[in-house]
Amino acid sequence: MSELNMQTALLECKNLLVGYGHALETMKFPFDFALLPGTVVALMGENGCGKSSLLKTFAGLLNPVSGDVSLEGMPLGQWAPRERAQAISLVRMSSFVPPRMSVREFVRLGRSPYSGIFDSRTEEDNRIVEESMGLLDVAVFAERPIAELSDGERSRVFLAEAVAQQVKVLLLDEPNAFLDIPRSHALFRLLKKIAVDRGMGVIVSTHSVEYAERYCDRIMVVNGGSVRVAPADEARKSGLLEWTEAF
Repeated sequence: MSELNMQTALLECKNLLVGYGHALETMKFPFDFALLPGTVVALMGENGCGKSSLLKTFAGLLNPVSGDVSLEGMPLGQWAPRERAQAISLVRMSSFVPPRMSVREFVRLGRSPYSGIFDSRTEEDNRIVEESMGLLDVAVFAERPIAELSDGERSRVFLAEAVAQQVKVLLLDEPNAFLDIPRSHALFRLLKKIAVDRGMGVIVSTHSVEYAERYCDRIMVVNGGSVRVAPADEARKSGLLEWTEAF
């Protein structure tokens, strides 16, 4: 029995084709994919190949050109916005931040999908916010305006907000783009830990082959109009990473 048959996929797509407008010019071949609990998948490919469009489609922010995406067995489009926000989150490092909002206030936004009509916060919400800030090492500047932080510090705050959301599927668009090498290693170790500990599925877009092979369970590559996926320890010998050596 295959691994996919033994576990229920958190996120699954069938015959999926994604993109904007002239999508067929860049992504030519529909594909199937399943994201399992406790796994981290590295999403790789050249700039402009469609990685961001793929993440947006997985998050329900972009409709597929063709095919289907389901979350825990139910079509993504059938999820109510609030329930979907409790289950899946897309984190982009270029997101707008209110100029005067503090780090703690921003991380608290991760609890918004769980708040009632009066946007109340419970002690449990506060505990989760503090725990999330601690995991991403941002508690030390919790009261500073997020707009005053460096790009690297701000990226960790974005991740802390997503962790506070306690989703089942976490989608990350180049989260280590502004992080130094030690913090990048720490980030990928943390992603693997929270995926296993919380039964989450994580898809992380990255340009680093080293991090993908070292910390991720599988590697997904968008290249030449197709999407291919392989176990991380088999990706190189299967030719999945040949595009990284083209020049």
